[in-house]
Amino acid sequence: MTTLKRATKVSEIPAAFPPAPLSNDEFDTFYVPVDSERDNCLSRVSELKKKLEGSNTKILFAGHRGSGKSTELNRLKREIERDTFFVKFSVVEELDINDISYVDLIMVMMEKLASEAVKERIITTDSKYIKQIKDWLVDVTKIKEEETGYQLEVQAGIKANQGVLSLFIGLIAEFKAAIRASSNNKTVYRNELEKRVTILKANCNVLINEIEMGLKAKNQRLLLVIEDMDKADTRKVQEILCKHSGILAELNTRMIFVVSMFALTTAILADITGRYTMVSLPMIKVREKNGAPFNAGIDTIKAVIEKRAEPSLFEKDVIGLLIDNCGGVFRDLFEMIEIAANAADFRKRQTICKENAGYAFERLKAKYRGMITVSNEQKGGITTDGLYDKLVEVCKSTTKSHSLDEKMLLLLSCLAVVEYNGVQWFDVHPAVKSLLQDMNLLQDVQKT
Repeated sequence: MTTLKRATKVSEIPAAFPPAPLSNDEFDTFYVPVDSERDNCLSRVSELKKKLEGSNTKILFAGHRGSGKSTELNRLKREIERDTFFVKFSVVEELDINDISYVDLIMVMMEKLASEAVKERIITTDSKYIKQIKDWLVDVTKIKEEETGYQLEVQAGIKANQGVLSLFIGLIAEFKAAIRASSNNKTVYRNELEKRVTILKANCNVLINEIEMGLKAKNQRLLLVIEDMDKADTRKVQEILCKHSGILAELNTRMIFVVSMFALTTAILADITGRYTMVSLPMIKVREKNGAPFNAGIDTIKAVIEKRAEPSLFEKDVIGLLIDNCGGVFRDLFEMIEIAANAADFRKRQTICKENAGYAFERLKAKYRGMITVSNEQKGGITTDGLYDKLVEVCKSTTKSHSLDEKMLLLLSCLAVVEYNGVQWFDVHPAVKSLLQDMNLLQDVQKT
């Protein structure tokens, strides 16, 4: 049953524009194809499918926050699920994203692989291979399996007893709890596992191999998707992808890592070439380099809005104003629509007017102003004033081509500057451009 419902009155609009990807049962009703508006030469889903034809391909699926990576991955799943067994997890839900390590990732991978494979009856709950890995983890970590929180819940009847699998999941649940709590045990567990990382990798491959063997009977292949690494600490992600790329590359299955564009600087890419392949997901542009409207992008985003809400709920030109003000960033578009709808509903209005949309835009501008700040002015020689100088430079540029120095990376990371599709080019987010105009920093640039 679909959770989204098309809004037919203003009070229903916020629920129709949640900041979340479309789920599988929402696709047929609400998905709008955006391939050509991102890049008129190649669909990113088609590119992912082609790269996944390899046996142990490791893909870095990169994009800016709000670009639609999760939705496109859900679309990929729909297109290849007949011959693909998807195992997917979010590092945000499973681990401490501010202190994440490659050992943490491998441990969660094994937990998810085992539990999903048992759920789909690819392997049994008492698999000898799960028992083998469980016994090794007990020996290495010294965790008493009968005292884990998970196992106590099994004993209390809160969770179903699945034999060896319950013990295995209980061990990793205890490990994850230590990681998230930043307890002293975290360091102990990690150190012991890192000393034996070759065996940890081998055990993970044993589990992968057993699952792959079970999948052969179904004419399927395994795909492991690690989501939300774009929300984790960038330096930690870079360390995992670069310093420990050899370990991850030697896991014998296909994997997709969902990462931020900013984790993949030129230096990082040079170090990991040959171990990963990269697919980047561009934003949808609503204006050309020269500032002229890009009608194909505007029409596509308008179609997304009209799939979720009756167009009559927006007064004349309001939808176009919201689209122009979001700069192609869906996260910001949905946020403005929600705020504008709430403002209209508060005033007992039956439609969203320009005043409501303008209020939402001012709220968005205030949020960006808060993000364009350097708390430690001396750190790396970057100052708040320096960031504003860079923004003015990008605004005034006619080529829209800029080197990815530290200032640009900071501005891109909060989407104050947006990267657009096809041949890489950059522009300042409309909310930030308006902010610069309010500050009299763009007197000689035409107001948009």
